[in-house]
Amino acid sequence: MSLTIALDRPDALDGPDVLDGSDRPAATPRRNTETRAFLNWLACWLVLPNLPFLPITLMGGPPRYPEVVLCGLAGLIARRLNYAGRAGLFLALMAYLVISFIARMFNMAVTMILSVIGLVFDMNPQASIEYVAGAALLLLILGTGLWLLRQPSDFRRPRWLFAAVGATLLLTGGDYAISKDAMGSYARTDPHGAPFSSASSQAGFAALADGKTNLLLIVVEAMGEPRDPALRARLDAFWMRPELAGRYEMIHGTTPYFGSTTSGEIRELCGHWGNYDRIRAPQPDCLPALLARQGYRTTSYHAFEPEFFDRSRWYPLIGFQRMVFGQELLDHGAGLCPNVFPGACDRSVPGFIRRQLETAKQPQFIYWLTLNSHLPIVENKALGTEHCEGLGAKFDGDFPMICRLFSIWGHTADALVKEIGRPDFPPTDILIVGDHMPPFTQQRSRLQFDAERVPWILLRHRAAKAGTPGG
Repeated sequence: MSLTIALDRPDALDGPDVLDGSDRPAATPRRNTETRAFLNWLACWLVLPNLPFLPITLMGGPPRYPEVVLCGLAGLIARRLNYAGRAGLFLALMAYLVISFIARMFNMAVTMILSVIGLVFDMNPQASIEYVAGAALLLLILGTGLWLLRQPSDFRRPRWLFAAVGATLLLTGGDYAISKDAMGSYARTDPHGAPFSSASSQAGFAALADGKTNLLLIVVEAMGEPRDPALRARLDAFWMRPELAGRYEMIHGTTPYFGSTTSGEIRELCGHWGNYDRIRAPQPDCLPALLARQGYRTTSYHAFEPEFFDRSRWYPLIGFQRMVFGQELLDHGAGLCPNVFPGACDRSVPGFIRRQLETAKQPQFIYWLTLNSHLPIVENKALGTEHCEGLGAKFDGDFPMICRLFSIWGHTADALVKEIGRPDFPPTDILIVGDHMPPFTQQRSRLQFDAERVPWILLRHRAAKAGTPGG
């Protein structure tokens, strides 16, 4: 009876162990309860929240150690809340972890992801087995977490608190060690006063406007600068074809990049670092606006939705007089290319550009942002990525996503060269540039590309350079 009374008193819970007749002390009910509570806490707040990202982390994905710390802190706060409080905090934490992971993968701010989350239904994530597997794992973890959160996790002994902090720090250090080699290629969203440079400025693209020659600027989705010389030579060969040498002078170089695709657009079109969310009023110094004042008709082409990243709002503010998006291209005969971002096929766009230039009554500035090389690229016959080969045994076998990426670029380049190589193609200076490095989830693939620079190629029309009319 005295033992029962002692155990019922809170101050007795931290007392000496009770002997069970053997040489070992028997575990007290409090010790068992504390152990179970800690293990449940560990599962709910460290293991489960980080489990969906573990496969990519092991492949050397984006650094997540700040998020790991956040998980531990959230768990320590939640352990004394009621079930509703724990479940609400768990769901909010998981939502933030997913959004921040996507943002870091694609060099975007979390606010940018939130601004386009309503357009998720225009995407086709089920086209990617990686996305399907990730979504299934995430749903399983959410269900498991909400079930486990019904169990107590309010440990009180100092040693369990130290164990929780230690486990958090151990997982944090492991994530840092795995991701540190590719860390510089993630979260490149703020130049912090870096000197400005762009392909447009290096090539003197705006100065090529003579009132007679057309200008075509192409920003190629995910076209990064390969580290391997053979891969770089292959990339140059896509755009700098021998059959174009008689009509175009070919120059190439590299330029720094920061951020995601829209940051690359602002870099090349407006001549400064930044992003589209800062554009709230007309921008007279952006390239389309400058050329419009010089008598050029300014047109943009993009094969996806006009609302994606708010392009239908800010494109006119930087000077585009006409915008052509995916549905209009499809309505006028462009092919449909299935992918996670389904839209009109990039290989259809050069034909539209040629027809526009042929019928124009004034000089044209055309801007084309490609779509189909947006990662992840699925293996698909319609995309021309089925059974990908062509980069050699090393890259075809070890880096299938790189092979698919080069395949998309090759198809796009083939379609462009077919049009601009025609004898009757109107005189046009053409600048081709990447927006950012390809944001591969696998570190080995990511490290095949420069983490700071993207390539550009200028095709300068020889007749325009000589100041003579015609082609």
